[in-house]
Amino acid sequence: MKVKTGILAIVFLVFYAMVHLGGHLPDLYYGKFSYIDERSYDQRLMSLLTDILMSFLFTLSTYYALYCFYPRRRYISLICILVVAFITCFTMSYWGTQWLSADHLRISRFFRTEVLYNAFYCIFAMVFYFVQYAQFKELQERDLALENRLASLSFLRSQINPHFLFNNLNNIYSMVYHNSAQSLPAISGLSDLLRYMIYDDKDMSTLEKEVHYIEQYIALEQLRFEAPSKIKFNYTNDGLPAQLPPLLLIPFVENAFKHGNISSEREWLTITISTTASNQILLNCTNEVRVKRKDLTGGIGIDNVRKRLALLYPDNHNLTISQHQDKFTVNLTLGIYRQL
Repeated sequence: MKVKTGILAIVFLVFYAMVHLGGHLPDLYYGKFSYIDERSYDQRLMSLLTDILMSFLFTLSTYYALYCFYPRRRYISLICILVVAFITCFTMSYWGTQWLSADHLRISRFFRTEVLYNAFYCIFAMVFYFVQYAQFKELQERDLALENRLASLSFLRSQINPHFLFNNLNNIYSMVYHNSAQSLPAISGLSDLLRYMIYDDKDMSTLEKEVHYIEQYIALEQLRFEAPSKIKFNYTNDGLPAQLPPLLLIPFVENAFKHGNISSEREWLTITISTTASNQILLNCTNEVRVKRKDLTGGIGIDNVRKRLALLYPDNHNLTISQHQDKFTVNLTLGIYRQL
């Protein structure tokens, strides 16, 4: 937490004028100042400046004592500093006022007055400090939450790479094992996908890049079959470039290939991605499943996406996953990040 001495001084002067000078307005009007009468203008001004200086020094001492000792919970040291500061400021203020006064001051009356005003200044310094301290703690908690959020996102995204790599290496292994002519194109396609995953590691990606990535992934999966699998993929955009976190949509497509009825003679997978005039990205992924699923979570990949969505779009997304007979459907709605 930074020390804001300049702001403290400005606010203190306003507070001093409200609390201290307000009580002396009648005396100033009649040519007197407090209990010191019949003094010249220079004496009254010097007394005022001395009082402001001593009061501010006590306020500043209180503020610094809180700054140094309160966060460390050294309360005894804090109290000792406040007592020493009060005694020092009281002594200097008394002798300064006595020097400027023509008459002898009653120390008991002066002491009561100083205690009253210094109590106000102490409370003022405490309020100023604790308001600043509360703001500092709130900002610190926000920074910590942001760091934790970024760390969680980094971890979740790092999980995608080995998950994706594991699935596709299994597919390529199967092609090589069966001496498929598609082995080399599959390795080349996997290389292109990995290049995007590794080198294009920005926090945000364009929707066009994500769609191209999905198309490459589908093409890579199609190499597994002698005849192209029956898949329908539609993408429509309103013409405005949209952004989203990278690799956010691909787990749904991966999940469809992993659990879908890829040997079906009919159209077993339909993927539709579109944007709307209301600044939303819509994804619909419907696939025919091989067997009845007991768990609609979709495994590690979709569970990962759920967590990323909760962090990135806490109040700006809607994900529904359902299964009706042999149809597994994912509907996702995201708020759009527009490119500037």
